[in-house]
Amino acid sequence: MTNTDKNGDNKAQTRYTLHVNGMHCASCELLLETKLTKVRGLKDVKASLKNSTVSFTADNPPALEEINSPLIPHGYALSWEKQRRQPVRPQTMLLPFLIAAVVFLAFLLLQKLGLIDLVNPQEMSLPFVFLIGIVASLSTCMAVVGGLVLSISSSYAREHQSRPLLLFHLSRMISFFLLGGVVGLIGSAFLLTPTVSFILNLLLFLIMVIMGINLLEIFDFTKNLQLKLPKSWGHAITALKKDSRIITPALLGAATFFLPCGFTQSMQILALSSGNWLGGALIMLVFALGTLPVLGLISFASVQVSNGHYAKIFFRTAGFLIIFFALLNLQAALNAIGIATPLALF
Repeated sequence: MTNTDKNGDNKAQTRYTLHVNGMHCASCELLLETKLTKVRGLKDVKASLKNSTVSFTADNPPALEEINSPLIPHGYALSWEKQRRQPVRPQTMLLPFLIAAVVFLAFLLLQKLGLIDLVNPQEMSLPFVFLIGIVASLSTCMAVVGGLVLSISSSYAREHQSRPLLLFHLSRMISFFLLGGVVGLIGSAFLLTPTVSFILNLLLFLIMVIMGINLLEIFDFTKNLQLKLPKSWGHAITALKKDSRIITPALLGAATFFLPCGFTQSMQILALSSGNWLGGALIMLVFALGTLPVLGLISFASVQVSNGHYAKIFFRTAGFLIIFFALLNLQAALNAIGIATPLALF
């Protein structure tokens, strides 16, 4: 902890730093800052994914249990001392790997039967995009969006109004469709030759692998490699929920396109690589539809499947799945430029 300058009351304040266990992405920073700012006595809260820390100023900080209280439901744990990373035991990875492998092989089987098309480079992998949306909606990456939904639902609960929530979800679907189309058009402006398309798919592969490794919690350095939008954007968007105008839920729904979520950003890269308006629009719409069931459920109850005793199993399963599908997408990109891969046999 370090002393800060005196405030306007000439009362010395101290900056405290706590170590965080459970951070995976840039949304974790935003979520931690949003939750801890509401804790009595904490000011100027700053979270760092790079260092896995959160710092704040306070006269006398509350007990650690009180600070941890709003974070436990989201899978975080704060401590004064840095927790030594425990070696990853293979047996703790076995069950998540097997679950992910079964899901992945099921998708390959459905593709082989012609029911879905995941690896044809001439077609968009919309079932894969929908699955990513489901995984995203169950992760801390979407906790910020879930918090916005809860805020809207609680704000209008007394009046028994459902229109604001409907506006939020409808606006979110429409904005993801339209803005996804814009992203696709931007991709078309780059004259997506096979080489450029391959480079974009390679970038998507790297983003997804880094995201998967972070969910597996194998290394710390990969957190520094994750693509991030400015944190100030996220705070500006979440601040909109304080506006009581009826148009606010619609603005919030549209603004979620720009929240710092690794899943959303990876799908935006995929939309960019589509190189056309309709392709980009469909990719982002299907992704948003994948997140809709859980976000819709959160509209009426605080449901977070990824929390509790099975949180690590969920996150590690999601990590393996993302890596598997990243490899599948890379294989499709390699096929498109004439490079055969072992997965092509399937």
